This record gives sequence, C-alpha cells and structure tokens, in this order.
Amino acid sequence: MDIKRILACFAVAALCFTGTAFAAEKANLNSATEEELAADPNIGPDLARKIVEYRENVGDFSSYEELKDVEGVTDTKIKQINEHFEIEGVASFDCNC
Repeated sequence: MDIKRILACFAVAALCFTGTAFAAEKANLNSATEEELAADPNIGPDLARKIVEYRENVGDFSSYEELKDVEGVTDTKIKQINEHFEIEGVASFDCNC
C-alpha cells in the first residue's frame, strides 16, 4: 500500500469520527425553535407547538418531569426527546419505564 492510500484512509477515518462527535451534541430544549423541535421525528409539529407555547406561558423547563405538564408528553416521550435535546444544567432523564 502506498503512502497516499494510507493517508487517505486516515483522513476518511478522521472524518467519520468527527461526524459522530458532532452528532452526539444535544440541543437545548429551552432555546430550540419550534422548527428545530418539529424536525425531530420523536416530537413533530403538534408537540413542538405545545412545548413552545408552554415555554412562552410558564417559562423555561427546569426539569424533565416538568415536560409532563405539556399535553401528550409521557415518560417514554421524554426519553425520546432526551435523545436529541437537553435541559441545560439538568442531568439526563432517568426513568425505569
């Protein structure tokens, strides 16, 4: 194998790991727009609207349990939301559901 192929393999591997690292970063649930929330397949447009309305009327979420105050949110839904969104300063949602 020549040096160009070896370097090309390392470059491809580096790009693969970089993409994974960026994908692992979660967005802040309290600052995400309705469009960003709706783009998540676990949320969709209806629930995104309800989440944003809740934030506008009540304020930012301070816990994952508080998400249950939004119509349609269950423990299972919170686990799904927590895959891509976080509440800044709050540990991940942990449930035995």
